[in-house]
Order: sequence, then structure tokens, then C-alpha cells
Amino acid sequence: MDEDDVGPVVDNFDPWKDPMWETDNEAEDYFAKLYKNDKQHLRDVVRDYCIQSGFSVVVLKASNLRLPDGVTWAIKSIQNMEHTCSGLEVKNPMVSTKWAARVLLEDIRANNDIPAKSLNQLLWMRSKAQRDLNGGHKISYAQLPDYCEMVRSTNPGSSAFCAWTPEDHIDRPLQFYSIFLSFKGCIDGLLVGCRSFIGVDGAHLKGNYGGVLLSAVALDANNELFPFAWTIVSFEDTDNWKFFVWHLKNLLKDSGRGWKKILLQASGKNWKKPFPGPLMFSLFWRACGTYSEFTFKKAMQQLQKVNPAALIWLSKVGDQSTWTKHKFNEAVKCDVNKSNFVESFNATLGMDRARPVLTLLEGIRRTTMVRMCTRKQASAD
Repeated sequence: MDEDDVGPVVDNFDPWKDPMWETDNEAEDYFAKLYKNDKQHLRDVVRDYCIQSGFSVVVLKASNLRLPDGVTWAIKSIQNMEHTCSGLEVKNPMVSTKWAARVLLEDIRANNDIPAKSLNQLLWMRSKAQRDLNGGHKISYAQLPDYCEMVRSTNPGSSAFCAWTPEDHIDRPLQFYSIFLSFKGCIDGLLVGCRSFIGVDGAHLKGNYGGVLLSAVALDANNELFPFAWTIVSFEDTDNWKFFVWHLKNLLKDSGRGWKKILLQASGKNWKKPFPGPLMFSLFWRACGTYSEFTFKKAMQQLQKVNPAALIWLSKVGDQSTWTKHKFNEAVKCDVNKSNFVESFNATLGMDRARPVLTLLEGIRRTTMVRMCTRKQASAD
């Protein structure tokens, strides 16, 4: 209802005699309808009116007693009806995070990807609205075991494992440790229509408790992304990567195919620490990206000339077939040696990374399902 429809409030109301507020349009009984039975509703309506009208109200005294009818709440008196403050149309102290979440909740529900800046930079309001829509982070973690059980029962052949710290753990008893998910449809699609090439990468979560999302993404015949497995761990370290890779090996051990994993981008970041500078970085990628043995030897000779320790470092990375293109297995039919495409998948998750973990997992499932369905329809056409 517009401000003109409500009409100005007349400050001659006696709550012990008059039955309702007096307004210019008494037929609607606007305030009488809204102030019945609910004290919080009265407060919300007063706050809405003040913010829309561009002024602020300070409550000097509040009582928990209703009017003689036992159900009606009302304002007994208002002092200084003519306000002289300015600037409250833009920045009103009555605009709280609770009020903003209540008013804008439906807009956020219709479009969960609204950025924080578009919500008047009320970050905490956005978090409260997201909590009302998606549930709290603590509740989400508590529901993960049931979620894994539901995935296994409704999608036979899927892998869903959730791990918690032991009950006798000194620092964190019975706290979330990790969860691994891979749906049967993704596994079948990987084995039937994708190259024997897997990229893995991690992305930090933006929720209240942090965490890291580890993803495994393959490339199909059109070199398009095909995510098929993901896990959430508390932090990124060697043990958690071993946990993820161990599950991947168990997932693909009966496929009858040799699989190539790529972690070269992480190696490139680690290279910068012992060998800083643009020259060493350029020579590193020249050795990794060459298609001929002759060019590879030239790059290695230059590396040895600049810093002989670089060759020792590269020998510890692993077999040359895992990091330099001229040694790649031709049966894989893929010359990618970076994990950029996995980062592209992480970028598609958008705001899901800031939501509770269960909402994040459902967002990944939904995104993957839509991706597979869209490509199936395109191939049929």
C-alpha cells in the first residue's frame, strides 16, 4: 500500500478509550487490522512506515500489556511528530539486517545469485536470508550421513562416503572430516564417452566453516568438461589429496583403461618458490609444452645452464610421460597438461560455494545433471 493511501497519523489517540487509530481513510481501518494479536507485527509495520517515510523513531518505553480487550496492541503516544533530521531517506538507522532480510527474502528466493553489492552491501542480511532459504551450516553438516545413504539407495552404483573424526579424538571428536560423491550416471558417461584423461583441482569454500572442494573432471570427445567426482575436505593437504585419489582409483580400477591424471598447474606454482623469475618460469613451460624430443632437450639444456638444480627438481616430479607433451601416451589422444579446465568447472558453481555444504552438493549435482541432459539433447538433434 502506498504512503498516500495510509494517510497521516493524528496524535490524539487515547489507547484506553478509542478503539483504533484515526486516519484520513477510516473505512479501511488499516492500522486496526494490522495491530491485532501480534506485537512483533506492530513493530514491523511501524518500522516499515518509518523507513518508507524517511524518518526514524526511538522507543523510550515499551510495555507487554495489551489494551483492555486483551488482544490489541497500540502506540500510546508519539512525541515530536515534525522531524527535522535529513538524509534518512538514504541511510536510516532503523534499517537492520533482520528487516532487510524480511523485506527482500522473496527477491533472494527468486534469484539466489544476486550479488551482495546489489543488496545495498548488506552482507550480513544476505547471509541471514540465505540461512532462511537453505538452512544453517551446522544443520547441513549433520545431514550429510543421511544424504550419502539417500544417494546410495536412490542411485544404485553411485559412490557416496562420509567420514567423521573418531569419538575419542582429543581436539575434534565426532566432527566432519570428508565426503566423497560420484553418481552412477557420471561414471557410466566417463567410461563410455570421455578420453582417458582426468584433471583434478581444489577450490576453497566461502561458508562459515571454510573447507576445500576437490573436483575430478574429464574431457569428452568434443573437449568439453565432464565432472564425475567431487569431495569436500576440511583443508587441502597431502593426506586429503591421497584420500581423494584413493577413491578415484577404486572408482576406475575395473574400467580396463589406463588413466592419466594432471596436476601440472600445481607443479608450476611449486616451481616458482625454488626457481623464481620469468626466465625460469618460461623455460619450465617450454619443457612441459614441447611436442618434439629435440625441442625438449634444448629446453632442458637451457635449464641446466641457468640453474642445474632445476633438472633435479623435475626428476622428482615423476615420469616424463606425466608432465611433458612429447612423452604423452598417444592412446589418450589429448595434449592438455594444465588443470585450467577444472578451474572453469569450479567457476560455474558461483555462489553455491558460499552456501551450506548440503546445498553446495545439491548445486553440483543439479549443474552436472543439466550439463549432461543438454548435451544429450544436442547430440540427438
